[in-house]
Amino acid sequence: MVSELVCGHMAEIKKPKGFWTLENLHVKALKYDNKVDFNRKSGPAYLTALRKNLLDQICGHMVARKLPNGHWLNKANCAAEALKYRNRREFSLANSSAYHGADINGWLDEICAHMDFNPSSDGDAVYLWRAIGQVFDGLPIYKFGVTSARLEDKRIVEVARFAKFEFEVILLNTIKGSASVLESELLKLGVSPKFSGFNGAIEFMTLTESELQQTSVLIRLYQD
Repeated sequence: MVSELVCGHMAEIKKPKGFWTLENLHVKALKYDNKVDFNRKSGPAYLTALRKNLLDQICGHMVARKLPNGHWLNKANCAAEALKYRNRREFSLANSSAYHGADINGWLDEICAHMDFNPSSDGDAVYLWRAIGQVFDGLPIYKFGVTSARLEDKRIVEVARFAKFEFEVILLNTIKGSASVLESELLKLGVSPKFSGFNGAIEFMTLTESELQQTSVLIRLYQD
């Protein structure tokens, strides 16, 4: 239609809170024959279904392509598939075969390097953990970060795995204010060891005992 041609570049108008019911999500999903197009063209609906674990329920009409045996045991095929997704959760839900093939062959970190860690984070919690055995200028190294309380220590575990560090959790607290603002304040403490090459590398800091105590004071301000 002419209206679709003229307005195809425009972003979808934000729906009112509560709009994405199971029925509305299903109606939207029926417009697509695969999850990739659903995600790209109706991102808000797709992400809502993803968060509510409804994708399988509303995407039952989508037919997976028949691929030759061993297709997802090829690194190039897995890498091309991974480029379609913004984070690992989307990747694993949309194409578990490709995700598993990359995982068992040790390619996952490499082919997912372009992805955001957790773009749908609630941002309602902060954490601090110590990188066991890691020292810079004679001081222990810690990692600050923002996560979702519902994810518990998942972010800590995954970043530690990327960095190949053992860890000791110092705190993981839900807050009432802005976790991002609090994180910015916390990162003013200490000195960066300038890690790089893995997701979350820039939020590592050395802390003195005094600075470690200051973190508790700052966090309490955002919990009251």
